Amino acid sequence: MELPHDRAPDDRPYVYVSMITTLDGHAALDGRSAALGGEADLQTLLDLRTMADAVLIGTGTLRAEGYGRLVGDPGRIARRVAAGRPETPTAVLISRSLDLPWDAGLFAAADQPVIVFTRADAPAPPDVAAPLELVRLPEATPDAALADLRARGVRALLCEGGPTLNRALLADGLVDELFLTLAPQLAGTADALRIVEGDDLPETVELRLEWVLHHDHELYLRYGVRDDR
Repeated sequence: MELPHDRAPDDRPYVYVSMITTLDGHAALDGRSAALGGEADLQTLLDLRTMADAVLIGTGTLRAEGYGRLVGDPGRIARRVAAGRPETPTAVLISRSLDLPWDAGLFAAADQPVIVFTRADAPAPPDVAAPLELVRLPEATPDAALADLRARGVRALLCEGGPTLNRALLADGLVDELFLTLAPQLAGTADALRIVEGDDLPETVELRLEWVLHHDHELYLRYGVRDDR
């Protein structure tokens, strides 16, 4: 099977999104997705991280979930090193204002590289333990950030949401695959987030089902974004 790293176009990384949702379409409970998935879902996410050169994280998701070093298991680290990759993928954020939760575990991990894309006149970031690179762009958009990442040699980019970031990527035609876990729950709440939020998409995004797996009561779906979308 061809891996994401081998499928990158010339102008941006190959982008695959990982999300989880309840059966009634909600991507979080009490503001967090961690309450939805079981151990198998977590291991699936870590497998997707292990394949990635970098992981794109929405600022709201970082604030809600906290994060830390993205890959820490010795076995997964060994697999990455054997494939010629760094021990952990680079964390990537896009923030025009730099209004970020600087006390999050991601910034406290001294061995977790982080790149933050921001606008040219954004304020200076605080000092953090993580090796942080601030990239100032004329327009801090996903399209510009992905072009910069590809120029750095990033070929496989995992996006872990959140929903607003997913919408921006889909609207610009920047998503190649969606890995979706169906959690056996009904949220039953009116204000829970879906996996895509924000303004209407310019057009419906058509997907093709690649495979379905299951473990216990969870379903794991892999969709490709159709070329004729």
